[in-house]
Amino acid sequence: MLLRKTRSGYRPNGSFWYYGKMKLETNFLLSKITTFQLGGPARFYLKVRTPEEVVAAVLIAQNKKIKYRLVGGGSNLVFADQGFAGLVIHWSLPKPKLADLKITGSEMIVSAGVRLGDLIKRANKNGLAGFEKMAGIPGNVGGAVAGNAGAYGQTISDRLRWVEVFDGEKILRLTKKVCAFDYRDSIFKKKDWTVLRVAFKLKQGVKEDLIKTSREIEKIRWSKFGKHPICAGSFFKNVIMEGDSPSPKASAEQRRIPTATLIEQAGLDNLKQGGISVAPWHHNFLINDGTGTTKDLIKLKNKIKKVIHQKLGIALEEEVRFIV
Repeated sequence: MLLRKTRSGYRPNGSFWYYGKMKLETNFLLSKITTFQLGGPARFYLKVRTPEEVVAAVLIAQNKKIKYRLVGGGSNLVFADQGFAGLVIHWSLPKPKLADLKITGSEMIVSAGVRLGDLIKRANKNGLAGFEKMAGIPGNVGGAVAGNAGAYGQTISDRLRWVEVFDGEKILRLTKKVCAFDYRDSIFKKKDWTVLRVAFKLKQGVKEDLIKTSREIEKIRWSKFGKHPICAGSFFKNVIMEGDSPSPKASAEQRRIPTATLIEQAGLDNLKQGGISVAPWHHNFLINDGTGTTKDLIKLKNKIKKVIHQKLGIALEEEVRFIV
């Protein structure tokens, strides 16, 4: 059923509400849209492509008193094997338009549904530096901002100016300071806000050099991990040293202890539960052999956390978020 926009923006149709030309589906298998390929069916599924459609979808769920969850690239989310008894709003932009990625001088304003890889390519192509070392990180811009994604000394918040969000009632524009960015963390992991647009202020660079750097980073990534492992990338946050910092001014990146090293030290590098196992090529990657379940993943990650705490006295924290 194709949905038609009315003057009010959205309208009732039978037992649900619709907006624009969005197509509502039922019993949609969530394993299709997550990089872990885990999760049962969503009661309702709605694919959106603009910030306006995202807001309308949230209002739909609120109006009908149905719980909802926004999904972008699906790289850091795991749904229950039983699925999700509400509305999953899937913001997918496989081919972003100019309106989704606006560039004025060294400023970029980006829809949160744009894939991070597309943002990096567009920045490189326009000779704008600041993202080139994050090449190969999966997911969309909104998710990357929420998790303050980064690699090789760059994080997405480094060049961020403001974030536009929908708080369930109104659209707000937040400064970088309000976003409370930290190592793989931000206010968006604590607030039930929907990221709509993000503005960045980049540096001028040399187009050819930026493209070369991104290609080299991607080559390193794929040589380590393979191009399409069934996983969410790094599963646990790296551990930040508190008292034994090499320098009082050392950054979180400089003070971190790789969790992959801790997992190996604890003798967990060959651990497996059902179809989920610790990757042999990176011990902070938990991979699905195609037969795994969310129940398998939960059991495996809980065992890793328990043993690491018992043997090393360290409490691990997941980067991946579970919707169960």
